Amino acid sequence: MNNKSFFGYKAAVGAFLIIFVNLGVATTLGIFLASLAEYSGWSVAMCGYIGTANTIGNIFLSMLAARALPKIGVRKCMLISIVSVILHVWLYTFATPGQNVMTLVFYYLAGLVCSFAITFGTHAACSTLIAEWFVEKREKITGIVLSGAGFGAALWVFLAGQLFQYFDFKMCYRIISVLALVIGGFALIFLVKTPEEMGQKPLGWDKVDNSAKTEQIGAIGVSKADAMKSSSFWLFAVAMLCVCVAYTAFTSYAPTWWQTCGLSSTTAANWNAAQLIIAALFLLVAGSIFAKVGASVFTTILCVAFVACMALMCMIGSGTSAVLMVLIVLLAGLSYPLNASVPSMVGQSLFGGKDFAAISATMMTAVYLGQFLCAPIMAIFLGMNNGFVTAWTFFAVAAIVGLVLILVAIAKAPVKKLKGN
Repeated sequence: MNNKSFFGYKAAVGAFLIIFVNLGVATTLGIFLASLAEYSGWSVAMCGYIGTANTIGNIFLSMLAARALPKIGVRKCMLISIVSVILHVWLYTFATPGQNVMTLVFYYLAGLVCSFAITFGTHAACSTLIAEWFVEKREKITGIVLSGAGFGAALWVFLAGQLFQYFDFKMCYRIISVLALVIGGFALIFLVKTPEEMGQKPLGWDKVDNSAKTEQIGAIGVSKADAMKSSSFWLFAVAMLCVCVAYTAFTSYAPTWWQTCGLSSTTAANWNAAQLIIAALFLLVAGSIFAKVGASVFTTILCVAFVACMALMCMIGSGTSAVLMVLIVLLAGLSYPLNASVPSMVGQSLFGGKDFAAISATMMTAVYLGQFLCAPIMAIFLGMNNGFVTAWTFFAVAAIVGLVLILVAIAKAPVKKLKGN
């Protein structure tokens, strides 16, 4: 196959841009949350339920997207996602000053519509497109493409912070919607194409038969039914709930906390963007580190970094400093895989690869539940005096509990018996 004419790499760029737009724009909520609350007159806690509406949508629409993907194809799913992410930001602009119910309806509806962007145009769709184009280099290309989520989040958050210097949140959202349309539209029209459309074969297609035989012989793992009967499954599920609710709280409310402590919207956005860039860079090497140190050590490193981050977040209340903020964004970036990679990497080390797709889909319910519980838990803390500091302490403890449960789950991993350990 002539690599110069091979379209798969261009398709990979297209997938990168789609996830870059969808998850990047969705992540800007943390930056806009304080402005949404101030403009509408509703509390940060009430506006924080936007994330809850989004999580509910993710839970139900993920099942719909899984069925739609093989029926209507990757391109149409990605088209739905781009239209949805643009509509989602426009819904915020329909808010009116003063506490009125319709503003909350638009806010929550925006969160729900964003679920279409996340479920129809991120990990599942992009991974499917890469799988269609690559037999060889599939894991490497998939990892690079999915890193678009982290880089997109960083750059869109940074852009939002710069726009805040000149415009109100409504105009910021309008500008973001235009950029999302241009980038997403370009990717869909010129880059997101399947091998069938281009009349080509996937990279390494001539070796697919031998590869399939090798994978079939080497596949080690337990079935979904056996996994759910094991204690490791339920320990890991509760652990995912704990660590995901903790990290979701940071991503959703940290910029608001920084602004409460005296940072401007732009400065808070810049620090948030720095944290997300570190996270994206770390995701590129997380798989290699995991392979070298193992599941237990890798997860311990992540949880220790997150707990240290929460301790520093509590210290901000007495005054911010550049050194303190650098440490916070560095530790938050290093612990990012808790919410992004641990469910799949550690999960596969527990149950093997034989039936992990089905096991993972079930396990994601715990992840979504953790994200769902974030806003109600934060609402309780924000109703207290010194609520943010109490919240960060609580989430540090949640991460520690999650770590202990993961370590126990690893010790009891069903796949160890299959390997004779």
